[in-house]
Amino acid sequence: MGSFAWLTRRISPQPIAVHFGSDVIRFMQIKGFAEHSIHDAIEVANNDHVGISDALLSFRGKRCVACLSPKDALVQHIRTEINDESHLLKKLVRHDERWEHAEIRSVCVKTTGSGLDARQELLCVGINRTLAQGVVRKLETAGAQVIAVTVPLYASIRAFDKLYRRDGDDKITSMLIDMDELVSMVMISHGSNCVFAHRVESCTSEVRETWGAEIETEPALLPISTLTHAETERRNETNPRGLCGVQGNASGGEKKFVGELVRCLRHHDTLFPERTIDRVIFTGSGAIDTERCASIASELGITSFIADPSAWIKGASEIASGPSWTTAAGLCLRYSERAA
Repeated sequence: MGSFAWLTRRISPQPIAVHFGSDVIRFMQIKGFAEHSIHDAIEVANNDHVGISDALLSFRGKRCVACLSPKDALVQHIRTEINDESHLLKKLVRHDERWEHAEIRSVCVKTTGSGLDARQELLCVGINRTLAQGVVRKLETAGAQVIAVTVPLYASIRAFDKLYRRDGDDKITSMLIDMDELVSMVMISHGSNCVFAHRVESCTSEVRETWGAEIETEPALLPISTLTHAETERRNETNPRGLCGVQGNASGGEKKFVGELVRCLRHHDTLFPERTIDRVIFTGSGAIDTERCASIASELGITSFIADPSAWIKGASEIASGPSWTTAAGLCLRYSERAA
């Protein structure tokens, strides 16, 4: 039975990644184990039910992994006492009532203090159950078998990790910005370990302030440090290389967007003062505008890059190149199956 299970997994096709962006749905499937290559990649309009059914016929197998867009993900950092998560849902609902109907996934980001004063910061990620069920119904009606529903957070980090990380890069700290048309997901990772995430209205739309002062003393974000002269110097010690030579003038929307990114940096610096952000990586459909990304990178003063999964997926340059395909590619990698 063990040998049969090994053989079945070895010859079964990889799951189909289905990324629901705010503009289109992207389907991608890879093949191969030692070296990944593209099987197919297709874009379909969100409400094109016939197109979804037709698209699925182009892939091998029926198993799918679905990923919601950043606008459908709930993200919140919460400070709690050690091993005291019994009232976590109530705390999250105080921030946003949508958490009441969400599936919650949490990870401890940082433990601070000691003894009776010890606290931990949890990174909580939520997926609205109604939205997830709607995605499952849409795909299963088209003939798919959905094995997982997730959000861009982990898929994007997995893709970036594969694309940029090299042996010995465990200490590299990256800010990953998934720029969807409506909402961007900002993630900071130590190597491939995500320690911070925040949703920000994209600079293509009106940016709303989302860091208002907390009314409740608990839960609360950890204090955000003020930007010191030394921090400014370390931010500006290198010029953006990946976007070198691309000029762009920051608009009002971009300046507000940069302001939100700076607040994210300060929050990270408070938690991890020993780790400086080494690079910024842009992805998503909004990252196609290299001038806008260059403006943001120049404002931050951090070495920046535009992601392109076709750099490491053989054969993807013709049908799945560019930053908008990075999350779909990350899904393929995260859920790729190897022989046991």
